[in-house]
Amino acid sequence: MFRCHFCQQITPPKTTRHSVVIEVREKRYSSQKREFKRGGRRDFRDRDEPTPDRGGQGVEIMREVSACPTCAAKQHEVKRVELETAAAAPEVAETENSEEQS
Repeated sequence: MFRCHFCQQITPPKTTRHSVVIEVREKRYSSQKREFKRGGRRDFRDRDEPTPDRGGQGVEIMREVSACPTCAAKQHEVKRVELETAAAAPEVAETENSEEQS
């Protein structure tokens, strides 16, 4: 049993708890030198080799809440629509710019 963050209802027992991500942030990971790459078996083919970790960038979850299945589905749909509109916006801007240049 848990309380849904969105509808504030206490769910009945054995209801699946869904985690919904509320906030994320961009994260840049610096490069690190790992000492050795570990092999599975210990024979001549799986020797320890120094391998660099190149780092990179990604997204970290800042805030995550519990939701009931219906509210989680609604939030998933809302995020899907937001992503579609955000992806469509640059395409519209590109077509407007090409029309102005012509």
